[in-house]
Amino acid sequence: MHPEVVIVGAGPAGISAALALDAAGVSVLVVDEQPAPGGQVYRAIDKVTNERTELLDLYGSDYAEGRNLTGLLPSSGVELSADTTVWDISNEDDVLSIGVLKQGKAKVTYPKHIILATGAMERPTPFPGWTLPGVMTVGAAQTLFKDSALVPDSRPVIVGSGPLVYLFVRQLIAAGVESAVLLDTGSRSIPVGAWKDLLPIVLSDPKPLIKGISWLRAIRYSNIDHQYGITSLLAKGDKQLQSIEYTRNGKTIELETDLLLVHDGVIPNSHLAMAAGCDHRWNDLQAYWQPVLDENGLSSQSNMSITGDSAGIKGAESAQYSGQIIGWHVARQLGYIDDGRCRSETQGYRKKMLRINRLRRFLDTCYPPFDYFQTPLNEQTIVCRCEDVRSGEIQAVAKIGCMGPNQAKAFTRCGMGPCMGRQCGISVSQIFAHCHGKPVEEIGCYKIRSPIRPITVGELSRLEI
Repeated sequence: MHPEVVIVGAGPAGISAALALDAAGVSVLVVDEQPAPGGQVYRAIDKVTNERTELLDLYGSDYAEGRNLTGLLPSSGVELSADTTVWDISNEDDVLSIGVLKQGKAKVTYPKHIILATGAMERPTPFPGWTLPGVMTVGAAQTLFKDSALVPDSRPVIVGSGPLVYLFVRQLIAAGVESAVLLDTGSRSIPVGAWKDLLPIVLSDPKPLIKGISWLRAIRYSNIDHQYGITSLLAKGDKQLQSIEYTRNGKTIELETDLLLVHDGVIPNSHLAMAAGCDHRWNDLQAYWQPVLDENGLSSQSNMSITGDSAGIKGAESAQYSGQIIGWHVARQLGYIDDGRCRSETQGYRKKMLRINRLRRFLDTCYPPFDYFQTPLNEQTIVCRCEDVRSGEIQAVAKIGCMGPNQAKAFTRCGMGPCMGRQCGISVSQIFAHCHGKPVEEIGCYKIRSPIRPITVGELSRLEI
Protein backbone atom coordinates (compact mmCIF):
# COMPACT_ATOMS: atom_id res chain seq x y z
CA MET A 1 0.00 0.00 0.00
CA HIS A 2 1.39 3.38 -0.99
CA PRO A 3 1.59 6.20 1.59
CA GLU A 4 -0.54 9.23 0.87
CA VAL A 5 2.38 11.61 1.44
CA VAL A 6 6.09 11.02 0.92
CA ILE A 7 8.50 13.46 2.60
CA VAL A 8 12.08 13.59 1.37
CA GLY A 9 14.35 14.61 4.24
CA ALA A 10 14.30 13.78 7.96
CA GLY A 11 15.68 17.08 9.22
CA PRO A 12 13.70 19.54 11.36
CA ALA A 13 11.39 20.56 8.49
CA GLY A 14 10.64 17.04 7.29
CA ILE A 15 10.04 15.65 10.78
CA SER A 16 7.77 18.57 11.73
CA ALA A 17 5.71 18.19 8.55
CA ALA A 18 5.42 14.45 9.13
CA LEU A 19 4.24 14.89 12.72
CA ALA A 20 1.59 17.42 11.65
CA LEU A 21 0.30 15.09 8.93
CA ASP A 22 0.30 12.15 11.31
CA ALA A 23 -1.71 14.17 13.84
CA ALA A 24 -4.26 14.84 11.09
CA GLY A 25 -4.56 11.13 10.30
CA VAL A 26 -2.57 11.09 7.03
CA SER A 27 -0.31 8.12 6.22
CA VAL A 28 3.26 9.39 5.85
CA LEU A 29 6.57 7.95 4.65
CA VAL A 30 9.77 9.91 5.37
CA VAL A 31 12.89 8.94 3.37
CA ASP A 32 16.39 10.15 4.13
CA GLU A 33 19.91 9.32 2.97
CA GLN A 34 21.32 9.39 6.49
CA PRO A 35 21.23 6.39 8.86
CA ALA A 36 19.18 8.28 11.48
CA PRO A 37 16.82 11.28 11.60
CA GLY A 38 17.99 14.80 12.41
CA GLY A 39 19.31 16.17 9.15
CA GLN A 40 22.62 18.02 9.02
CA VAL A 41 21.80 20.39 11.88
CA TYR A 42 20.90 17.58 14.31
CA ARG A 43 23.20 15.01 12.80
CA ALA A 44 23.75 11.92 15.00
CA ILE A 45 21.59 13.49 17.72
CA ASP A 46 20.18 10.15 18.95
CA LYS A 47 23.64 8.61 19.17
CA VAL A 48 25.10 11.59 21.03
CA THR A 49 22.25 11.93 23.54
CA ASN A 50 22.17 8.17 24.23
CA GLU A 51 25.86 7.24 24.08
CA ARG A 52 28.06 10.36 24.09
CA THR A 53 26.31 12.82 26.41
CA GLU A 54 29.62 14.47 27.29
CA LEU A 55 29.67 15.94 23.77
CA LEU A 56 26.45 17.94 24.23
CA ASP A 57 28.32 20.79 25.94
CA LEU A 58 30.69 21.01 22.96
CA TYR A 59 27.94 21.02 20.34
CA GLY A 60 25.80 23.64 22.09
CA SER A 61 22.27 23.97 23.46
CA ASP A 62 20.69 24.41 20.01
CA TYR A 63 21.98 20.99 18.97
CA ALA A 64 20.66 19.33 22.14
CA GLU A 65 17.16 20.62 21.41
CA GLY A 66 17.06 18.38 18.34
CA ARG A 67 16.37 15.37 20.59
CA ASN A 68 13.05 16.94 21.57
CA LEU A 69 12.03 16.71 17.91
CA THR A 70 13.47 13.37 16.81
CA GLY A 71 12.29 11.77 20.05
CA LEU A 72 8.67 12.21 18.94
CA LEU A 73 9.01 9.91 15.93
CA PRO A 74 8.97 6.48 17.63
CA SER A 75 5.62 7.14 19.32
CA SER A 76 4.01 8.46 16.13
CA GLY A 77 2.55 6.64 13.15
CA VAL A 78 5.19 8.07 10.79
CA GLU A 79 7.11 5.51 8.75
CA LEU A 80 10.83 6.36 8.46
CA SER A 81 13.05 4.83 5.78
CA ALA A 82 16.67 5.75 6.55
CA ASP A 83 19.69 5.03 4.31
CA THR A 84 17.38 5.64 1.35
CA THR A 85 18.17 7.68 -1.75
CA VAL A 86 15.75 9.18 -4.27
CA TRP A 87 16.77 8.38 -7.85
CA ASP A 88 13.64 9.58 -9.68
CA ILE A 89 10.78 12.00 -9.14
CA SER A 90 8.08 12.74 -11.67
CA ASN A 91 4.64 14.25 -12.14
CA GLU A 92 3.49 13.24 -15.61
CA ASP A 93 -0.19 13.43 -16.57
CA ASP A 94 -1.01 14.22 -12.93
CA VAL A 95 0.47 10.89 -11.83
CA LEU A 96 2.94 11.55 -9.04
CA SER A 97 5.75 9.05 -8.54
CA ILE A 98 8.99 8.84 -6.62
CA GLY A 99 11.71 6.24 -7.08
CA VAL A 100 13.74 5.24 -4.03
CA LEU A 101 16.71 2.96 -3.50
CA LYS A 102 17.57 1.20 -0.24
CA GLN A 103 20.16 -1.54 0.26
CA GLY A 104 20.27 -2.22 -3.48
CA LYS A 105 16.51 -2.53 -3.73
CA ALA A 106 14.76 -0.06 -6.08
CA LYS A 107 11.10 0.82 -5.71
CA VAL A 108 8.61 3.31 -7.14
CA THR A 109 5.92 4.75 -4.87
CA TYR A 110 2.82 6.66 -6.00
CA PRO A 111 1.74 9.11 -3.28
CA LYS A 112 -0.94 11.78 -3.50
CA HIS A 113 1.51 14.48 -2.42
CA ILE A 114 5.26 14.90 -2.05
CA ILE A 115 6.95 17.28 0.39
CA LEU A 116 10.58 18.12 -0.34
CA ALA A 117 12.50 18.90 2.84
CA THR A 118 15.97 18.35 1.42
CA GLY A 119 17.56 21.12 3.49
CA ALA A 120 20.65 23.08 2.57
CA MET A 121 24.08 22.45 1.15
CA GLU A 122 27.22 24.51 1.40
CA ARG A 123 27.69 26.98 -1.42
CA PRO A 124 30.54 25.77 -3.66
CA THR A 125 33.75 27.77 -3.28
CA PRO A 126 35.92 27.29 -6.40
CA PHE A 127 39.35 28.93 -6.16
CA PRO A 128 42.84 27.91 -7.31
CA GLY A 129 43.86 24.76 -5.42
CA TRP A 130 40.51 23.98 -3.80
CA THR A 131 40.66 20.35 -4.99
CA LEU A 132 43.92 19.61 -3.15
CA PRO A 133 43.83 17.02 -0.35
CA GLY A 134 43.81 19.01 2.87
CA VAL A 135 41.19 21.48 1.64
CA MET A 136 37.70 20.89 3.06
CA THR A 137 34.55 22.85 3.75
CA VAL A 138 33.65 23.95 7.26
CA GLY A 139 30.43 21.95 6.95
CA ALA A 140 32.37 18.75 6.20
CA ALA A 141 34.63 19.38 9.19
CA GLN A 142 31.62 19.94 11.41
CA THR A 143 30.08 16.69 10.17
CA LEU A 144 33.22 14.84 11.29
CA PHE A 145 32.97 16.68 14.59
CA LYS A 146 29.35 15.63 15.13
CA ASP A 147 29.72 12.08 13.85
CA SER A 148 33.01 11.17 15.52
CA ALA A 149 34.08 14.11 17.73
CA LEU A 150 37.10 14.61 15.45
CA VAL A 151 38.97 17.92 15.70
CA PRO A 152 42.08 19.12 13.84
CA ASP A 153 45.38 17.97 15.33
CA SER A 154 47.31 20.78 13.65
CA ARG A 155 46.81 24.52 13.26
CA PRO A 156 43.94 24.85 10.79
CA VAL A 157 43.20 27.86 8.63
CA ILE A 158 39.51 28.72 8.32
CA VAL A 159 38.39 31.05 5.52
CA GLY A 160 34.86 32.40 5.36
CA SER A 161 32.27 34.35 7.26
CA GLY A 162 28.88 34.03 8.87
CA PRO A 163 27.13 32.16 11.69
CA LEU A 164 28.26 28.63 10.80
CA VAL A 165 31.92 29.70 10.72
CA TYR A 166 31.72 31.44 14.09
CA LEU A 167 29.77 28.56 15.66
CA PHE A 168 32.28 26.00 14.41
CA VAL A 169 35.28 27.99 15.65
CA ARG A 170 33.58 28.38 19.03
CA GLN A 171 33.06 24.60 19.10
CA LEU A 172 36.74 24.04 18.29
CA ILE A 173 37.72 26.31 21.18
CA ALA A 174 35.42 24.37 23.53
CA ALA A 175 36.96 21.10 22.27
CA GLY A 176 40.45 22.29 23.22
CA VAL A 177 41.86 23.47 19.89
CA GLU A 178 44.36 26.04 21.10
CA SER A 179 45.47 27.68 17.88
CA ALA A 180 43.91 28.44 14.50
CA VAL A 181 43.75 31.21 11.91
CA LEU A 182 40.38 32.66 10.91
CA LEU A 183 40.51 34.66 7.68
CA ASP A 184 37.21 36.51 7.59
CA THR A 185 35.79 37.31 4.15
CA GLY A 186 33.06 39.48 5.67
CA SER A 187 33.00 42.99 7.03
CA ARG A 188 33.86 43.96 10.59
CA SER A 189 31.00 46.49 10.68
CA ILE A 190 27.24 46.17 10.10
CA PRO A 191 26.29 47.19 6.52
CA VAL A 192 24.04 50.23 6.12
CA GLY A 193 21.21 48.13 4.67
CA ALA A 194 21.04 45.93 7.78
CA TRP A 195 20.47 48.67 10.37
CA LYS A 196 16.73 48.95 9.66
CA ASP A 197 16.18 45.41 10.95
CA LEU A 198 18.49 45.61 13.96
CA LEU A 199 16.27 47.57 16.36
CA PRO A 200 13.11 45.48 15.70
CA ILE A 201 15.16 42.32 16.29
CA VAL A 202 16.53 43.65 19.58
CA LEU A 203 13.05 44.65 20.75
CA SER A 204 11.28 41.44 19.72
CA ASP A 205 13.82 38.69 20.48
CA PRO A 206 17.49 39.59 21.05
CA LYS A 207 18.55 36.02 21.95
CA PRO A 208 19.90 35.10 18.47
CA LEU A 209 22.01 38.28 18.38
CA ILE A 210 23.29 37.68 21.90
CA LYS A 211 24.22 34.15 20.89
CA GLY A 212 26.16 35.36 17.84
CA ILE A 213 27.94 38.03 19.88
CA SER A 214 28.95 35.37 22.42
CA TRP A 215 30.56 33.30 19.63
CA LEU A 216 32.55 36.31 18.42
CA ARG A 217 33.61 37.16 21.98
CA ALA A 218 34.81 33.59 22.52
CA ILE A 219 36.94 33.91 19.37
CA ARG A 220 38.24 37.34 20.36
CA TYR A 221 39.42 36.18 23.79
CA SER A 222 41.03 32.97 22.53
CA ASN A 223 44.27 32.23 20.73
CA ILE A 224 42.50 32.31 17.36
CA ASP A 225 44.17 34.73 14.93
CA HIS A 226 41.09 36.47 13.51
CA GLN A 227 41.83 38.62 10.45
CA TYR A 228 39.41 40.69 8.36
CA GLY A 229 39.82 42.21 4.90
CA ILE A 230 40.44 39.03 2.87
CA THR A 231 39.96 39.52 -0.88
CA SER A 232 41.58 36.48 -2.54
CA LEU A 233 42.78 32.95 -1.72
CA LEU A 234 45.10 30.38 -3.29
CA ALA A 235 45.87 26.86 -2.02
CA LYS A 236 49.32 25.54 -2.90
CA GLY A 237 50.98 22.13 -2.84
CA ASP A 238 52.20 19.27 -5.05
CA LYS A 239 50.06 16.30 -4.06
CA GLN A 240 48.50 17.79 -0.94
CA LEU A 241 48.02 21.15 0.70
CA GLN A 242 51.26 22.71 1.94
CA SER A 243 50.50 26.42 2.17
CA ILE A 244 48.00 29.10 1.26
CA GLU A 245 48.41 32.54 -0.25
CA TYR A 246 45.85 35.24 0.45
CA THR A 247 45.39 38.94 -0.05
CA ARG A 248 44.47 41.12 2.89
CA ASN A 249 43.99 44.87 2.60
CA GLY A 250 45.96 44.82 -0.67
CA LYS A 251 48.90 42.86 0.77
CA THR A 252 49.75 39.28 -0.33
CA ILE A 253 50.57 36.91 2.54
CA GLU A 254 51.76 33.28 2.47
CA LEU A 255 51.06 30.89 5.32
CA GLU A 256 52.10 27.26 5.80
CA THR A 257 49.30 24.86 6.72
CA ASP A 258 48.13 21.31 5.97
CA LEU A 259 44.43 21.94 6.67
CA LEU A 260 42.29 24.63 5.05
CA LEU A 261 38.57 24.87 5.84
CA VAL A 262 36.44 27.16 3.65
CA HIS A 263 32.84 28.35 3.88
CA ASP A 264 30.72 30.81 1.92
CA GLY A 265 27.27 30.31 3.37
CA VAL A 266 24.63 27.71 2.54
CA ILE A 267 22.14 27.44 -0.30
CA PRO A 268 18.94 25.42 -0.80
CA ASN A 269 19.51 21.83 -1.87
CA SER A 270 17.24 22.28 -4.87
CA HIS A 271 18.33 19.37 -7.08
CA LEU A 272 15.20 17.27 -6.52
CA ALA A 273 12.87 20.24 -6.88
CA MET A 274 14.47 21.15 -10.21
CA ALA A 275 14.29 17.53 -11.39
CA ALA A 276 10.58 17.54 -10.56
CA GLY A 277 10.02 20.58 -12.75
CA CYS A 278 9.29 23.08 -9.96
CA ASP A 279 9.79 26.69 -11.06
CA HIS A 280 12.75 28.55 -9.54
CA ARG A 281 13.92 32.15 -9.41
CA TRP A 282 17.34 33.65 -8.73
CA ASN A 283 17.93 35.20 -5.30
CA ASP A 284 20.25 38.14 -6.03
CA LEU A 285 21.10 38.94 -2.41
CA GLN A 286 22.35 35.46 -1.51
CA ALA A 287 23.12 34.18 -5.03
CA TYR A 288 21.14 30.94 -5.20
CA TRP A 289 18.18 29.37 -7.01
CA GLN A 290 15.03 29.45 -4.89
CA PRO A 291 11.75 27.63 -5.63
CA VAL A 292 8.69 29.71 -6.45
CA LEU A 293 6.12 28.91 -3.74
CA ASP A 294 2.81 30.22 -2.50
CA GLU A 295 2.28 31.23 1.14
CA ASN A 296 1.55 27.61 2.06
CA GLY A 297 4.70 26.17 0.51
CA LEU A 298 3.01 24.78 -2.60
CA SER A 299 5.26 24.75 -5.68
CA SER A 300 4.34 25.20 -9.34
CA GLN A 301 3.58 21.45 -9.29
CA SER A 302 0.12 21.31 -7.70
CA ASN A 303 0.82 18.18 -5.65
CA MET A 304 4.33 19.03 -4.48
CA SER A 305 5.34 21.27 -1.56
CA ILE A 306 8.76 22.46 -0.41
CA THR A 307 9.69 23.33 3.16
CA GLY A 308 12.63 24.25 5.36
CA ASP A 309 15.94 25.45 3.98
CA SER A 310 15.21 23.82 0.63
CA ALA A 311 12.59 26.58 0.20
CA GLY A 312 15.05 29.36 1.15
CA ILE A 313 17.69 29.58 3.87
CA LYS A 314 16.18 30.53 7.24
CA GLY A 315 17.63 28.08 9.77
CA ALA A 316 16.54 25.15 11.93
CA GLU A 317 13.94 26.98 14.03
CA SER A 318 12.20 28.30 10.93
CA ALA A 319 12.37 24.83 9.37
CA GLN A 320 10.31 23.38 12.21
CA TYR A 321 7.68 26.11 11.95
CA SER A 322 7.42 25.93 8.16
CA GLY A 323 7.24 22.12 8.34
CA GLN A 324 4.25 22.37 10.66
CA ILE A 325 2.54 24.96 8.45
CA ILE A 326 3.01 22.94 5.30
CA GLY A 327 2.07 19.64 6.95
CA TRP A 328 -1.28 21.01 8.12
CA HIS A 329 -1.97 22.63 4.75
CA VAL A 330 -1.30 19.40 2.89
CA ALA A 331 -3.66 17.62 5.29
CA ARG A 332 -6.29 20.25 4.43
CA GLN A 333 -5.62 19.86 0.70
CA LEU A 334 -6.13 16.09 1.01
CA GLY A 335 -9.41 16.62 2.85
CA TYR A 336 -8.40 15.42 6.32
CA ILE A 337 -9.07 18.73 8.09
CA ASP A 338 -11.13 21.82 7.29
CA ASP A 339 -10.00 25.40 6.79
CA GLY A 340 -10.84 26.37 10.36
CA ARG A 341 -8.62 23.78 11.97
CA CYS A 342 -5.83 24.50 9.49
CA ARG A 343 -5.89 28.19 10.46
CA SER A 344 -5.94 27.43 14.17
CA GLU A 345 -3.06 24.96 13.93
CA THR A 346 -0.83 27.25 11.85
CA GLN A 347 -1.48 30.83 12.95
CA GLY A 348 0.97 30.67 15.87
CA TYR A 349 3.74 29.37 13.63
CA ARG A 350 3.08 32.10 11.07
CA LYS A 351 3.57 34.79 13.74
CA LYS A 352 6.87 33.25 14.77
CA MET A 353 7.96 33.15 11.13
CA LEU A 354 7.59 36.95 10.86
CA ARG A 355 10.25 37.39 13.56
CA ILE A 356 12.57 34.87 11.93
CA ASN A 357 12.17 36.47 8.49
CA ARG A 358 13.38 39.78 9.91
CA LEU A 359 16.42 38.12 11.49
CA ARG A 360 17.22 36.27 8.26
CA ARG A 361 17.03 39.48 6.25
CA PHE A 362 19.52 41.03 8.69
CA LEU A 363 21.93 38.06 8.44
CA ASP A 364 21.67 37.88 4.64
CA THR A 365 22.59 41.56 4.38
CA CYS A 366 25.46 41.24 6.87
CA TYR A 367 26.96 38.13 5.25
CA PRO A 368 26.64 38.26 1.45
CA PRO A 369 28.46 35.68 -0.69
CA PHE A 370 32.19 36.25 -1.26
CA ASP A 371 32.56 37.67 -4.79
CA TYR A 372 35.93 35.97 -5.28
CA PHE A 373 34.32 32.52 -4.82
CA GLN A 374 31.12 33.30 -6.72
CA THR A 375 32.56 34.18 -10.11
CA PRO A 376 35.85 32.27 -10.39
CA LEU A 377 37.56 33.95 -13.34
CA ASN A 378 41.08 32.58 -12.84
CA GLU A 379 41.33 30.40 -15.95
CA GLN A 380 43.10 27.56 -14.11
CA THR A 381 40.47 27.23 -11.40
CA ILE A 382 38.67 23.88 -11.60
CA VAL A 383 34.93 24.58 -11.62
CA CYS A 384 33.53 21.12 -12.40
CA ARG A 385 35.39 18.67 -10.16
CA CYS A 386 33.73 15.58 -11.66
CA GLU A 387 34.88 16.26 -15.24
CA ASP A 388 37.95 18.41 -14.39
CA VAL A 389 36.64 21.43 -16.31
CA ARG A 390 38.38 24.74 -15.63
CA SER A 391 37.02 28.25 -15.66
CA GLY A 392 39.06 29.09 -18.77
CA GLU A 393 37.25 26.43 -20.79
CA ILE A 394 33.85 27.81 -19.79
CA GLN A 395 34.89 31.36 -20.62
CA ALA A 396 36.25 30.19 -23.97
CA VAL A 397 32.97 28.57 -25.08
CA ALA A 398 31.09 31.66 -23.89
CA LYS A 399 33.25 33.78 -26.20
CA ILE A 400 32.32 31.67 -29.25
CA GLY A 401 28.59 32.08 -28.56
CA CYS A 402 27.61 29.41 -26.03
CA MET A 403 24.90 31.07 -23.94
CA GLY A 404 24.47 28.91 -20.85
CA PRO A 405 25.19 25.80 -18.80
CA ASN A 406 23.03 23.31 -20.71
CA GLN A 407 24.56 24.16 -24.08
CA ALA A 408 28.02 24.11 -22.49
CA LYS A 409 27.63 20.41 -21.66
CA ALA A 410 28.10 19.55 -25.34
CA PHE A 411 31.36 21.54 -25.49
CA THR A 412 32.95 20.77 -22.11
CA ARG A 413 31.00 17.94 -20.33
CA CYS A 414 30.74 20.35 -17.41
CA GLY A 415 27.87 19.21 -15.18
CA MET A 416 27.75 15.67 -16.65
CA GLY A 417 29.64 13.90 -13.84
CA PRO A 418 28.29 11.89 -10.90
CA CYS A 419 27.11 14.97 -8.98
CA MET A 420 25.14 16.14 -12.07
CA GLY A 421 25.94 19.80 -11.50
CA ARG A 422 25.27 20.02 -7.77
CA GLN A 423 28.74 21.43 -7.16
CA CYS A 424 29.34 23.44 -10.31
CA GLY A 425 25.88 24.59 -11.42
CA ILE A 426 25.74 27.97 -9.70
CA SER A 427 29.36 28.80 -10.57
CA VAL A 428 28.86 27.96 -14.25
CA SER A 429 25.72 30.12 -14.49
CA GLN A 430 27.53 33.05 -12.85
CA ILE A 431 30.53 32.76 -15.17
CA PHE A 432 28.24 32.86 -18.21
CA ALA A 433 26.34 35.81 -16.73
CA HIS A 434 29.64 37.67 -16.30
CA CYS A 435 30.87 36.82 -19.81
CA HIS A 436 27.63 37.90 -21.51
CA GLY A 437 26.77 40.80 -19.22
CA LYS A 438 23.36 39.32 -18.45
CA PRO A 439 21.46 38.56 -15.22
CA VAL A 440 21.95 35.02 -13.91
CA GLU A 441 18.20 34.42 -14.13
CA GLU A 442 18.35 35.07 -17.88
CA ILE A 443 21.28 32.65 -18.27
CA GLY A 444 19.41 29.89 -16.46
CA CYS A 445 20.49 26.69 -14.73
CA TYR A 446 21.10 23.04 -15.50
CA LYS A 447 18.13 20.86 -16.45
CA ILE A 448 18.20 17.88 -14.09
CA ARG A 449 17.20 14.53 -15.57
CA SER A 450 16.59 11.08 -14.14
CA PRO A 451 18.30 9.13 -12.69
CA ILE A 452 18.98 11.81 -10.11
CA ARG A 453 21.32 9.50 -8.21
CA PRO A 454 23.42 6.64 -9.64
CA ILE A 455 21.52 3.36 -9.97
CA THR A 456 22.73 0.17 -11.62
CA VAL A 457 21.04 -1.78 -14.40
CA GLY A 458 20.76 -4.72 -12.02
CA GLU A 459 18.93 -2.62 -9.45
CA LEU A 460 16.55 -1.34 -12.14
CA SER A 461 15.90 -4.89 -13.38
CA ARG A 462 14.56 -5.76 -9.91
CA LEU A 463 12.45 -2.60 -9.70
CA GLU A 464 9.24 -2.84 -7.65
CA ILE A 465 6.38 -0.79 -9.08
